[in-house]
Amino acid sequence: MPASLRSWLLNRVVIAYLLAAGLMVIGGLLVPNFLTFRHVMTVIQASAFLGLITLGQTVVIISGKEGLDLSVGGIFVIGVILAAAILRGNDANLPLAIGAVILCGFVLGLVNGVGVSYLNISPLIMTLAWGTATSGIALFSTGGNHIGKASPLLETIGVGSLSIKIGSPGISIPWVVVIWIITIVAAQFILRRTSAGKTLYGIGANNRAAALSGVRTKLFRMTVYGVSGIFSAVTGMLMLGYVGEPNINLGSVYILPSVVAAVIGGISFAGGTGSYLGSVAGAIFLTTLDSILATLQLGEGGRQVTIGLVLLILLFSYSRKKQEE
Repeated sequence: MPASLRSWLLNRVVIAYLLAAGLMVIGGLLVPNFLTFRHVMTVIQASAFLGLITLGQTVVIISGKEGLDLSVGGIFVIGVILAAAILRGNDANLPLAIGAVILCGFVLGLVNGVGVSYLNISPLIMTLAWGTATSGIALFSTGGNHIGKASPLLETIGVGSLSIKIGSPGISIPWVVVIWIITIVAAQFILRRTSAGKTLYGIGANNRAAALSGVRTKLFRMTVYGVSGIFSAVTGMLMLGYVGEPNINLGSVYILPSVVAAVIGGISFAGGTGSYLGSVAGAIFLTTLDSILATLQLGEGGRQVTIGLVLLILLFSYSRKKQEE
């Protein structure tokens, strides 16, 4: 095999996409109509919510210092509840809700950043504790009851689709997927083509060297956690449009999958390496696997065991390849 082709096939991002595509094919063999355009779009739509949260997780891990954000679930729920409380089914309140959710997500994320960057608290401990606290805040502020609901426009974004006249009867792409595609393009440009992206990889690869070159690494890393908070909260708002009414239990399902999706996509916990495109493939892989198991009517326990075993095999394989390199 030519060295260039072998290098390409061993690329973690390429592997992640091959795994996702292979899983789609397996789904098509096991489940009737699984590979229809409509069903594939449904899977991608579900992947988009995980993928958007994983973007925040990705930049945190790339920033180094054993970066990790386990508060994404709690901040996600805050985004759901805050958006519902402001909107109350009224489109006129949508601009205010968007601004409030972005600001709230950023501030909540900054709390993680302060703990990690300035108080030298382990990211695992800091974000886990803050995630638990934000989930408690959500429960306390609502009393477990629904407060408000999504507006018609937000529901259209959450469950509606962009219709494109290609052939007959045409195709429909969910608006959430359109938003995700735009986000992917923007994220790749920022991470690869801007000074902010280069600084992110720089502090992740060598924090000391970045500091000596004049980068305020503590402030930058703190801001990165704020950015992660924004993506978690905004994704919560989009999920509100998808489900219609707030639910404080929505965020827990994204905490560990957002980390695993990033790892499957080639993001190293050592920091300073990886691409969001890989995380995108990781999110699609996890969602596709869950969709196949659900369609096969496997019980919740069986699904968790199967997903856990598959992930263990993948991560073990990745670790062996890294050792061989």
